[in-house]
Amino acid sequence: TRVGTDGTILLPELSNPLRVEGLLPREIEEQIARRFVDEQILVHPLVTVSITDYAFRLINIVGNVKFPGQISITNPITLLNALSRAGWITQDAGADLLLTINDTDAPRKINIHDLQMGTDPSLNIMLTGGEVVNVPDAQKVWVTGNVTRPSPVPFRTLSDATVLKVIASAGGLTPYYNKMAYIYRLDTTGTRREIPVQLKNLMHRKVPDVQLFSDDILLVPDDNGNNRRALLLTLQSLAGAGASAAVVTGMRP
Repeated sequence: TRVGTDGTILLPELSNPLRVEGLLPREIEEQIARRFVDEQILVHPLVTVSITDYAFRLINIVGNVKFPGQISITNPITLLNALSRAGWITQDAGADLLLTINDTDAPRKINIHDLQMGTDPSLNIMLTGGEVVNVPDAQKVWVTGNVTRPSPVPFRTLSDATVLKVIASAGGLTPYYNKMAYIYRLDTTGTRREIPVQLKNLMHRKVPDVQLFSDDILLVPDDNGNNRRALLLTLQSLAGAGASAAVVTGMRP
């Protein structure tokens, strides 16, 4: 006899379904025996219950985890346990995850660092199946020009997005970098505006580090005065032609 979705079993000898949700096999045996006696079917019933198959439910884990997909559970598990079974988050993961409990409620945003550190136990929600755990991409800054690895650099918190930290994440500067670098930042009109950075003074700690924001482009020209417009074309291999064109359109000649 299988347990129904409503947590009951149906025995042909009994007049009504028997609720067994949350009971151990021994407790189910006692319930069945009691019902046989109450309904005057048997005087001294001997009932044995064994579990031959466990029902399971699915949790969907998508986004920036090592093994995205579905995990099956037979008992409730915590959110941390679910992420662990998915191989944990990747380096491209953002600071927050989105947990969807059901189709009617809006996704809940949960800070991954706080969840991992256990500062707020209520964040480690018990999952029973049917939930969707989405780990979105981290915010990114694009860095190109005279750095070792021109690439998008993800950051999870705004404090990680400074010129010095982004350059370090890109492998550092190559020789003969220009004393000036340039940030290209989208304004409200969709045009990228140029923000000069005193890179040489910054590297020698003569001026404060400069804050970057999501989708900024940091360009480090060389000291021969090569055309900045030509260097920005390397973004075509990093962010696609659309992003590169947006930068060029927003540049001064």
